[in-house]
Amino acid sequence: MKNKGWKTKLFTVMVILAGIILFVLCDLFIIGEPIDNIQMSCVASVNGETLELRVDALESAVALRGWRFKERDGTMSISARKVLVSPLFRDGSYETSVDLKGIDRVVLGGQEIWKRE
Repeated sequence: MKNKGWKTKLFTVMVILAGIILFVLCDLFIIGEPIDNIQMSCVASVNGETLELRVDALESAVALRGWRFKERDGTMSISARKVLVSPLFRDGSYETSVDLKGIDRVVLGGQEIWKRE
């Protein structure tokens, strides 16, 4: 009976450690954290009523994912998350175009990148 007790405790500890490791890996490689203006470079150019946008992560081991666009009161807010590069997310750059009809300013990761003059 004593022999089974330590095996059960060891198994429980191993399961808890595996859960913690899995959580940390998911946080680093899948969930990530929101981007901000310090972690990326952005090149924006206006072509008529379209904003051409290229965003690059400054760190080589960072991929950008989960891009979201929200328009509210003439402001287009663009957000994403940074994760570590993996087979799931390999690219630290992103290109898109934004239709500027009805948009007065564009904010990327909390930083204003374009404003209608």
